[in-house]
Amino acid sequence: MKVILLRHGATKENLEHRFLGVTDAILAPQGAAEALERAAHLPPVDHVYVSPLIRCRQTAILLWPRSEQTVIPELRETDFGPFEGKCHEELLDDPLYNQWLAYPDDPSVVPMVENVVACAQRASRALERLSQDAAAHGYETVGVVSHGGTLMGMLARHGRPERDYYSWRMDNCGGFVAELDPETLLLHVEETV
Repeated sequence: MKVILLRHGATKENLEHRFLGVTDAILAPQGAAEALERAAHLPPVDHVYVSPLIRCRQTAILLWPRSEQTVIPELRETDFGPFEGKCHEELLDDPLYNQWLAYPDDPSVVPMVENVVACAQRASRALERLSQDAAAHGYETVGVVSHGGTLMGMLARHGRPERDYYSWRMDNCGGFVAELDPETLLLHVEETV
């Protein structure tokens, strides 16, 4: 099955380089324009799977206006806890923030922030869920509109060629086209979009 994995369009917070996780922010005008521009170059899909956050649902409507959406809660973004809504520069003197930067994979360092490993585990559950649903419905091509951290976690676990979490980084409305093997849940990445 073909899967088009896309990050949502830009929000005001994205443009200000703020940590935007579980806050339910809407698309900025620039983000809506990005999605419309991207839509002109995407193939149609049989179905779209989206994060519950409005920025993803808005993006999905602009990308594939005729496709039905299924919300998958595990496609939500990382919970940044006390760093939510702040930018890197505002947090430079925060010892907790510096600990988190030094040990992003260790849940004991800053337990109120979802770490990279937990994000990847959640993203893996989302992929399994959407794969099962798509197979049950016989979908051949699906879209997935989620968040940078979630998609990076999914690809770090299931993407081929194998790459680490941070090397799967993508811009707003950017992403990848992959072939999903429903048996192994491997995502064989074919191209960047």
